[in-house]
Amino acid sequence: MAGGKRRVVLAGGAGVLVAAVLVLVLGVVAVVVFLGGGADEAPSATAGGDCGGSSVPAVPVLDPGPRVAKLTAEQTGNARTIVQVAASLSAKQGLGADRTRQAAVIGIMTAMQESTLRNLHYGDRDSLGLFQQRNAWASAAERTTPSIAATMFYTGGHGGQRGLFDIRGWTSMPLWAAAQAVQVSAFPTAYARWESLARATVAALLGGVVPVADVTPAPTTGLDLGPAACQEPPPAQAVGNTKGWVLPLPAGSYTPTSPFGWRRHPILHEWKLHTGQDLGAPTGTPIYAAAAGRVTVAGLNGTAGNQVIVDHPGGVQSVYDHMSVIVAQVGANVRAGQLIGHVGSTGRSTGAHLHFEIRLNGRPIDPVPFLRARGVDLIKKAA
Repeated sequence: MAGGKRRVVLAGGAGVLVAAVLVLVLGVVAVVVFLGGGADEAPSATAGGDCGGSSVPAVPVLDPGPRVAKLTAEQTGNARTIVQVAASLSAKQGLGADRTRQAAVIGIMTAMQESTLRNLHYGDRDSLGLFQQRNAWASAAERTTPSIAATMFYTGGHGGQRGLFDIRGWTSMPLWAAAQAVQVSAFPTAYARWESLARATVAALLGGVVPVADVTPAPTTGLDLGPAACQEPPPAQAVGNTKGWVLPLPAGSYTPTSPFGWRRHPILHEWKLHTGQDLGAPTGTPIYAAAAGRVTVAGLNGTAGNQVIVDHPGGVQSVYDHMSVIVAQVGANVRAGQLIGHVGSTGRSTGAHLHFEIRLNGRPIDPVPFLRARGVDLIKKAA
């Protein structure tokens, strides 16, 4: 009898213990559900977001990898950063892999046009970095940190500027229009020129390498593409009857601003001889050697900023100041119309322009009549 009571008591105790464990487990589950269970998992490749499902595999984590064809090692590294940031932020937005790739392509198109995918520590006025973001976006240190600059391109600047993901309907816009909605550029459709390269770059970084030549470019008929930032440009103009001289900038791409001669300096506010002709043009406009010769200077040179000097026969030199990017190298022999750099605002400058000089035996002379005598109208005569 006593043994039977013990069994009943033990059985009853076991039941109470099981019930208590069940209550405890249910309580923990309720707390986890209520508090959200910690960090959310990244959405899968079929996450809906604003685009529905996707049959494209999930975006992988990128390793350092080799450089992408058509890009330098520096450009490849910056492209990889943009893709990684796009993938991370797209996951938080609940976007599928197709939209992630779309966002990455737009980011690379934009950086190609703005900085040639280089982390520039200078630009037009106060613009800096891959996306040439201005002071109001963030500090200089943040704008010249590629991962932070890319994050701001997608999510917006610290001063309230809109990022790509803030643009209503960005997923259904032409890619260049989505880039323009963020950048608000003076050349809205210029980003279109980089779509083929950007698509191929993203394909190379995320698998399924696509040669640039095999990518169908977006239609650009009728679009005002503006001057290229780093695209290999067409020849400036045929030498023909110009006695070996050509325009230093593409015809129609520039506005004459300050001529050769004495003037009140716009920064120093004192009378000084202006030793060349200023030609205002957007940052990135290609600069050409005005005649065949040998490059004797190619680098940063004080108030001239990034400068190239080309020696020509007869004691003549042509001088090109304030470049954003220098392409020519010291000692190189260049032909008339060969790309030597891109317009910028480095050195002592109030805005993007080319300061173009002609020197005769080391003395600066007015380049306008000099070129006119050689069949080239740097500045068109008034009617």
